[in-house]
Amino acid sequence: MILLHAAPVDWRQLAGPNASVPGLVAAQNALRGVSAALLATVPGAPPPCPFPVFGVESVRNSGRLDLPSPFDKPDLVIFHSTYIPLHAAIARWLNSASIPYLICPRGGMTRYAQASKRWKKAAGNALFFNRMVRGARALHCLTSGEAEASCDWRKPALVVGNGVRLPPPARLRALNQPLRAAFMGRLHIDHKGLDLLIDACGLIRNAWASAGASLVIHGPDCGGSAAELRIRIARKRAANVVDLKGPVPDRDKDRFFNSIDVFLHPSRTEGHPIAVLEALAHGVPCLLTPNTNMGQEVVAAGAGWLVEATRQGVAQGLLKLLDLSAAELEIAGRNARYLAEDRYTWPMIAERSVEAYRRFAA
Repeated sequence: MILLHAAPVDWRQLAGPNASVPGLVAAQNALRGVSAALLATVPGAPPPCPFPVFGVESVRNSGRLDLPSPFDKPDLVIFHSTYIPLHAAIARWLNSASIPYLICPRGGMTRYAQASKRWKKAAGNALFFNRMVRGARALHCLTSGEAEASCDWRKPALVVGNGVRLPPPARLRALNQPLRAAFMGRLHIDHKGLDLLIDACGLIRNAWASAGASLVIHGPDCGGSAAELRIRIARKRAANVVDLKGPVPDRDKDRFFNSIDVFLHPSRTEGHPIAVLEALAHGVPCLLTPNTNMGQEVVAAGAGWLVEATRQGVAQGLLKLLDLSAAELEIAGRNARYLAEDRYTWPMIAERSVEAYRRFAA
């Protein structure tokens, strides 16, 4: 089976798709009888990869792909992300060449995502995206929650999530120390619910300070959001419990996750958050809001807690964390690791995705 993934992967930036798309391609390419490649649809030199990588120079102005065999005639093309005009041009050519394709929107086609910047997206839909969706065989959604929230597009949906690297099991932090929680991800305030998180910290700051608990927020700036978040932390008088820092490099992630007790992800919309999967793989339980699309699964596994996506809901969740014993945190951490091992290793995800793709391939 010949698979071509088209995605705006930029290895210079820390973002979920920049890790998850290459992870999926590598895992699929390692399967017997499968050849998978990546068409990176933004400029940039890739690092060494265990699979073929093609750049934007492989796409002609008409959208026609100028690729070596066997990727000149793939059985299936998978587009990752939405509202990328180059993807739409390629899709038009694929339709003319009778080559089937899927769209993996990574949260971009949910009702909430469509409501954000509504007029801009309405224009994009009218200009090119509606036509691209009509030509797609199906949507590749990452969770059942994303599939349900994307059903207004009236396309078949297959559901296979992201995968994660399993690190060696290790906990460097003693769980009888004061609670340490963390968020890691792009500092997109609305998308990631960071306003809710900081407002919640303002509500519970005295209780957390008395317990010696702390929260660290890690991530790259997003359009000046870091400065806005610092202002919000000061305005909510939460600086005694919240610390804002830069992104965590890949080489430091094991140490980062092994230094915290709980991972927080209060997003308003997600596809399937890689950061949550990484936390689970490191044995770190998670406090999540519903639109992370993992909350119910994490709760069912005993690997974390689900709170409402409001400042009061997040605040209540943060207070409950203070009541947890070291034994309860340890059990939740073991359950988190088991959930990642049982459902989300890359080889498992590769097998599931290829099996699902066979229904739509040429």
